[in-house]
Amino acid sequence: MTKHVSSTAFFLIFFGLCMADGSQSRQLVDDGIVTIGVYSDSGAAAACVTAAEKMFRWMGYEVFRMDADFINNQDIQRIDIFYFPGGSPVPYTRSITYEGRKKIRKMIEGGRGYIGTCAGGIYAAEFQRWNGETYSAGQLGIFPGTAAGPIPQIYELPDIGMCQVNLNKPHEITRAEPDSLWIMFYNGPYFIPGTDSDVDTVGTYEITGYLALVANEYGKGRVFLTGPHPEWEEDDDRDGVSYFDRFDDMGSDWTLMRRAVQWCLREN
Repeated sequence: MTKHVSSTAFFLIFFGLCMADGSQSRQLVDDGIVTIGVYSDSGAAAACVTAAEKMFRWMGYEVFRMDADFINNQDIQRIDIFYFPGGSPVPYTRSITYEGRKKIRKMIEGGRGYIGTCAGGIYAAEFQRWNGETYSAGQLGIFPGTAAGPIPQIYELPDIGMCQVNLNKPHEITRAEPDSLWIMFYNGPYFIPGTDSDVDTVGTYEITGYLALVANEYGKGRVFLTGPHPEWEEDDDRDGVSYFDRFDDMGSDWTLMRRAVQWCLREN
């Protein structure tokens, strides 16, 4: 398991359509059901929400759609893993209040999980840096570092396509996976851990070597972030999305995501 240290700061992206410490067991909500809360409010791209819901249900988990009002004003105790999809992180930072962010952080710190894809990964970082401009206002701040971009070496807007991600081994998330995966990329970020932070490199972009998949602990909880889009099944209609079926991902990325969920739940 490779640990990375670096310094930084981070951004703004417009469309890039996990629990207990080792000495304790993760505490599920008393209902005994793993519930994944999928954020589906302003900023969340519909295709990303649909594909993520299909993927998590394929894994056998309960899916609950969250909006900003639910997070800001209601009891969020039922959520075991918070999932923020691709889209634009700017509405995330504006719609979810300081108190809402504080509630999510408290839940994760106490043993829940967070998974973020593309914009959801950007939102989770302490800083976002886009085109050289660095932002921190409204960030969730559960990833100790920066989410940065764009990455024109892979694709530059409006282009979209597959990118090769090399997986780091050994790691609990990647151990049953091949050495690399082809994952859809749409104006996604890369991740820069902060100085002396304890972050696992799960995968890197083949073209740039930048961190594409990262994982870290936050209190008793766990966090898994992806720059590209493993929730989309480009050559299979089981994700409920047909927009990108002309591409071939040369195998599903859903098994990787299942192990990421299990890692967040400390089940693998």
